[in-house]
Amino acid sequence: MENQSMKLELGLDVIRSYKRMAYEPWTALGEFVDNSTQSYFNNQEALDKAFAGEGDKLTVRIVFEKDGAGVLRISDNAMGMNRAELEHAMHVGLPPANRKGRSRYGLGMKQAACWFGNKWTIITKKLGETSEYTVSLDVDKAAEGDGDLHEKVSTGHSPDEHYTRIEITDLNQRLHGRTLGKVRQYLTGMYSLDIDSGRLILQWQNSPLTVENNWDFLSNSLGEKYQRDFEFKVDSKKAWGWVGVLASGARSKAGFAIAHNGRFIRVWPNAWRPEDLFGSAEGSNDLVNQRLLGVIHLDDFEVSHTKDAIHWEGDEEDSVQESLKSICADYREVAKENRKRRTHNEAAIQMAAKVLEAELKSAILVDQIAAPTPEPKVILLDEQALVEETDISASDFSTQFVYSGSTVRVIGKLDSTKSQNDPYLMLETTHDDRIVVIINMNHPQVGTIEENGLANYFRYCTYDAIAEWRARRMHTIEPSTIRKLKDDYLRVQFELNMD
Repeated sequence: MENQSMKLELGLDVIRSYKRMAYEPWTALGEFVDNSTQSYFNNQEALDKAFAGEGDKLTVRIVFEKDGAGVLRISDNAMGMNRAELEHAMHVGLPPANRKGRSRYGLGMKQAACWFGNKWTIITKKLGETSEYTVSLDVDKAAEGDGDLHEKVSTGHSPDEHYTRIEITDLNQRLHGRTLGKVRQYLTGMYSLDIDSGRLILQWQNSPLTVENNWDFLSNSLGEKYQRDFEFKVDSKKAWGWVGVLASGARSKAGFAIAHNGRFIRVWPNAWRPEDLFGSAEGSNDLVNQRLLGVIHLDDFEVSHTKDAIHWEGDEEDSVQESLKSICADYREVAKENRKRRTHNEAAIQMAAKVLEAELKSAILVDQIAAPTPEPKVILLDEQALVEETDISASDFSTQFVYSGSTVRVIGKLDSTKSQNDPYLMLETTHDDRIVVIINMNHPQVGTIEENGLANYFRYCTYDAIAEWRARRMHTIEPSTIRKLKDDYLRVQFELNMD
């Protein structure tokens, strides 16, 4: 029998299936932002020169207009495209010349556009050229065999102009309610490296996205933060990043964000939780799953075609997990420690004790102890006068609680108007319905406190007040009673951290 050849053919109707892609709205929108940012990276020298003259920087704007039939608009001021480049971009499955960038497979923009809607238009103008090109596509007509892109050309434009605008209508996906907020959250996370570096302005619903990763890392007894960099290789593929332990965590903050080519493909609160570190089924809700976090860059590894996960080859995932487990082993132990039972470095403990001992032996303290003390009534009257002269109409912290069926207000004031000679703490605890806490911010002791220790200082002062107020309700001012009450209150922060 004579050999016969058979060819694989893809019909235009394949694009109809794109509306069923496993996208989340933010990963689909990421396809457009990837194209814009990659256009910048490919032409950075020319664009930086143009932006310098314009007083601008790379800007991508995404707007979803939900009124009526709905419209999705994406625009940028990147390089733009000439006709040949636009024709290449519209070729489904034809990879770009640079396959190491964020646009890798020649599918993303087309798939994402079809996922969002059945009709879309691209308008683009390249820096240095004078022609603007417009193409429009009707997905349903294309699926039936009409692949005409309805090209339009407009000439006579300034060579200084550069842009690409995409408009999608006849929507398959409409964004509303909580989804709009989640899009903002995830887009911010996905492009946080670009935004934080200042090279990208990314706008969602006419508002620029801003990054606020103010990680509060746990510190050891010497004040060293539990956060460090790492780097390793799997075969010849490099992985690098950092790992840390949060002082006060939550499940939504933990896990490893995965970066690929300078943008995150998984980010909090949907970060990657390697089973070897976090346990099976994406981890439980123990302390490790609340406090261990990091970033891992995997540029040398393949990414899925929807760019929301790494496409592991062979045993790569197991090898990466094993390396992370080894690198993070000590941090994992720190993260899972019950903070109520955490011990301190013995050398640091002894050093602190020696510092206190020297202070206790000082002649200044001995003289202060021996100095005459004013009568209690005088001290009380002085304190009352200081409280009365303090404006507590605007508090710095406040709360209220119910005690014996009545509401009690706690009013906290961080007072910078007091003298350094005034008491460190002034209290009003005699009223049944309120507790006033005035902390003298000009007292010499405050100047010795590191910023990360201020919360503890304020906590001790406030719980002194509440303990004294509570003891008065028990008709006792016994020091031991006040100490016991304060001890109970000081345990609250640790119980909160265990939740």
